[in-house]
Amino acid sequence: MKKKLNIILLILFIFLGLKLQAQLGFCTGNSGDPIFSEDFGVGYNDEPISSGSTTYNFTTGIPRNGYYKVSSNTNWFGWFNTRDHTPNDKNGRALIVNASTEPGEFFKISVSGLCENTTYEFSSWLINLFPYNHKVCGFFKNESAIPINVTFEIWDSTDTVLIKSGDTGNIKGSYAPNWEQYGLVFQTKPGQTSVILKMRNNSIGGCGNDLAIDDIMFKTCGDSVIIEDASGNKNNISLSNNELPYSTILKAAPDFSVFSTHFYQWQKSENGIDWVNIIGENRSDFSIKKISTLSYYRVLVAEDAVNLLNSSCNSTSEIYKVEIPQPKKGAKIREKVTRINVINPKESIKTKKQVTIVMNGHKIINHEVWIDGALGKYVQTSEKIIKQGDINAGAIIEETIYYKTVYGYNSKKRIYSTK
Repeated sequence: MKKKLNIILLILFIFLGLKLQAQLGFCTGNSGDPIFSEDFGVGYNDEPISSGSTTYNFTTGIPRNGYYKVSSNTNWFGWFNTRDHTPNDKNGRALIVNASTEPGEFFKISVSGLCENTTYEFSSWLINLFPYNHKVCGFFKNESAIPINVTFEIWDSTDTVLIKSGDTGNIKGSYAPNWEQYGLVFQTKPGQTSVILKMRNNSIGGCGNDLAIDDIMFKTCGDSVIIEDASGNKNNISLSNNELPYSTILKAAPDFSVFSTHFYQWQKSENGIDWVNIIGENRSDFSIKKISTLSYYRVLVAEDAVNLLNSSCNSTSEIYKVEIPQPKKGAKIREKVTRINVINPKESIKTKKQVTIVMNGHKIINHEVWIDGALGKYVQTSEKIIKQGDINAGAIIEETIYYKTVYGYNSKKRIYSTK
């Protein structure tokens, strides 16, 4: 009976261990930009972490069992003498930990600025600092070092409710420095905007169980969303001149990997960088009409309506790009210039310029812009606009167009040549 009970307990222990470890993982949908990150900075000097963030002792010297340092130096005890994980860091620091002889919590930090009812991905990079071939442990000094083993825990802000946890399992030493990333996906509850991250050491200390931690991040996690038009084109269409102006219906297609419900806000951009909300377009589909210029569209997605316009809470779809033909070098220019408000020949005037570019018999651009200049000259910023038939016809024309964006004004240059 006792033997049978022991077998049952062993199976239960293995099952619970596998279940705990299986909870580690990354966002299977679309991860947003980091809303919290900790890369421990750069510098030659060893630094402590914030008070209350660890139960270990800080040292600027040899990091013995139960000690830590935030440092760019890992050249101790035959450890890997390696750089931190953060790309392009010079003298980058990481959290260097020589684990205590007893398992327990060694790192704790509060993370605020989260959104309620939102799925997040926590991740961190770890490395076992003890090389696999550096066998100096055991009675005969011929055994490998104790592996590292860390549990990540996400607690509520009161530090009383465990939201999610996961175990790395044993991470043995390697032949070369090997940073590995570990992740944990969790969801905040209604009204929950902050959590506590804890890291626990599961191995005993002694010879080995030495690790470094870097690039701790929290990101939103949402569905992967593509945009498809009425013809089945996904995320992009390249048009010819005879297809302009262009109209279609765009459809947001989430993969349901994370969200069970979806709220939308469509956006448009002229350059793929600056985005403006399209007022009233909050459904999964959106009709675009008579497009004749390069345009970009995307949609913001959230699982809860309260999070839709908060960049720390929502996620974005793939970008749908409407590409149009560009005028080639040598395109003919037909230009009509109308001067108005002439008060005094010595005063400055305001000029309205209409430009049509024709290539192979097809009209490419037909637009009007206001330009400022002195009498008898047609000037946009510092560039002279040359009309067809001028003595300088055939020269290259550079025209700067200013246009309003959500953040102010941007400019772009168009280059023409005349014949």
